[in-house]
Amino acid sequence: MTAPPYDLLAVPHVGITFAVSGEADAVARLRQVTAPFYQPVAEPEGQVWRLTLVLAGDHAGREPADDSEPDHRVEFDAAARTLTVTCPAPRWLPVFGLRYTRTIVRTLAIAAGAVPLHGAGVDVRGVGVMLVGDKWAGKTTAAMSLVRSGSAALVSNDDVLLQETGVDWQMVGGPRSMGVRTSSLGEHRPLLRPAELLAAAQPHPAKRPSKAFLFPGGLTALGGAVRATAPAHAVVELVCRPDEPIRHEELSGRQAADVLRRYLETTADRRRLGLVEALGAPTPALTDRVVSSLVGSLRFHRFSHPVSGWVDDFLTFVRERVGLAGTAI
Repeated sequence: MTAPPYDLLAVPHVGITFAVSGEADAVARLRQVTAPFYQPVAEPEGQVWRLTLVLAGDHAGREPADDSEPDHRVEFDAAARTLTVTCPAPRWLPVFGLRYTRTIVRTLAIAAGAVPLHGAGVDVRGVGVMLVGDKWAGKTTAAMSLVRSGSAALVSNDDVLLQETGVDWQMVGGPRSMGVRTSSLGEHRPLLRPAELLAAAQPHPAKRPSKAFLFPGGLTALGGAVRATAPAHAVVELVCRPDEPIRHEELSGRQAADVLRRYLETTADRRRLGLVEALGAPTPALTDRVVSSLVGSLRFHRFSHPVSGWVDDFLTFVRERVGLAGTAI
């Protein structure tokens, strides 16, 4: 089973290995777009999931003419730990494989006690910062600006797993694509030009007039870095208040607990519920013990900002205020 044509990709924090076979180009591409979160190994580590990527269907070998997402089919057997993804479009096939493997990884991690938060995770010179907030709060803009400014590495965008490690917590990321709104480019620091974004996003098949999509590794083309895990130290809630000036505050224990409950993801994956159900994972929940541990272990802040002209102040705020024991980072 370990010999070719399988590619073995280990996911250490959940103790599984994906044995990937099928369409050779799709297998190679999946290996590229899941790095550094899935690690190539010579021998399986932990439980083995067999993933097969099949290029088949009407117009197999052709991409959609209008850049739309093509139909695909998935078959899985959770008990046998097998997953087959079939799609006619070569560039989309590894993307669907990525999505379903992420669902498996997140579901197993949550079943083992990980806490899923809706937000971005960034390692800022050894200080793990989670950026949470509602839609349009600026999470992606803030995370990418921290990373591209040269002082941080992205752990995850739009979702973060918090795992307890003895007395501490760590952030765990995954190979989720990033959607970057073109209307926000003027706010990015350093300034992000449309041509730069489009060049970095070109390997991803998804396109919209208002948004470009990046694989995590696309950040390296923009001068950033990516890490699979990082220690967790702080949570910053971003709040967009259009008619108010920039404000920031450190939150009380009660406010921190409210933030955790507000941004807790309610499922391992909102789109692949059938696979989540087959894996038998419980609904994510925050017990009193977990809330107490997180509130006691992490620092919680709120950064309120207008629609534009706030990112420079945010970067200064993170570097000077969101450090270990109040030290600058």
